[in-house]
Amino acid sequence: MLQLTSKTLRQIKIKFHVVFIAILTFELIRSAFNLLPAEWFFFLTSDSIENLLCALIAYALQYYVFKLLGIWKKIGFVLLFSILLLALALLKDYRIHDSIEFEQSFEYFTSFLGQSLLFYSGIYFINRLEFLNRYKKLEKELNQAKEQLLRNQLHPHFLFNAFNSLYSLSLKNHPDTSDYILKLSSMMRYLTDESHFLRVPLTHELAFIEEYVAIEKIRFGADARIKLIIEEPIGEEILIAPFLLIPLVENAFKHGFYTNSKAAFVTINVRIENKELRCTVENSVFKKQHFQEKTRDGKGLENLKQRLRLLYPKSSHISITTTEETYVSQLTLTLP
Repeated sequence: MLQLTSKTLRQIKIKFHVVFIAILTFELIRSAFNLLPAEWFFFLTSDSIENLLCALIAYALQYYVFKLLGIWKKIGFVLLFSILLLALALLKDYRIHDSIEFEQSFEYFTSFLGQSLLFYSGIYFINRLEFLNRYKKLEKELNQAKEQLLRNQLHPHFLFNAFNSLYSLSLKNHPDTSDYILKLSSMMRYLTDESHFLRVPLTHELAFIEEYVAIEKIRFGADARIKLIIEEPIGEEILIAPFLLIPLVENAFKHGFYTNSKAAFVTINVRIENKELRCTVENSVFKKQHFQEKTRDGKGLENLKQRLRLLYPKSSHISITTTEETYVSQLTLTLP
């Protein structure tokens, strides 16, 4: 639905009412000029009076009657308006046929009633535009709040894993611990300075992943089979939601590279093809130990799926492929 500002909606409502009332007034004046004073009865039962009465009833229903608290008051006004329309129908029937016939009068009455409901529908719709617009705005703000909450949940999750790695290095008195801390500090800057934006350059997200891969290489050694492949240069103009690719990478290290086995590997491939961003993360799978008896789709992946449903409901897809030796997760995102 088209998002309109409050000012635009007010202008639409004012223009509608002004034009509608102006048309009714013009018809009334024209009819009065042609029929009064000689043909006053014709004027009283003319189309201009019918339109005016139906419009007055419609406005009264919209702005007064339906806002009353008591149900009996509402019923009373509806009956009053029905009597007015019936009286007008009887007068019109008498003016045209010189007599009152029930079937003909009832036909006029239902016509007036339908016309009143038609006018009311138009007035109601114009007034509901503001409500619908406000609802759409609130829905958008709610989705943004949900997405922000999910994103904030990812930060502690990432930091928990990062500090666990740092703790492991410190226990070994690893010579690159200081370099690890420096790189972690750079990654923290991305979390604090840019992750609150709705969109960030894809290059910034990839720089974060490069730092992440670098500190994992420090942790597991330079010979670790960890690869980050970025196919083709990626320009600064490509924007995505922040912290969108990290959960796939983090998940691979958490579940597939917790061991120093020479068979362990993580391969990250990022490419853009036909305006589609594809991030594929493949890692080795080992027999689970007792401390890993949990489902693979933890908080990180589940939060990612929820964020994708909020941010890219029709332009994203995440797939998981598993074998006895490998686990492959792929995020496909259609770029605007």
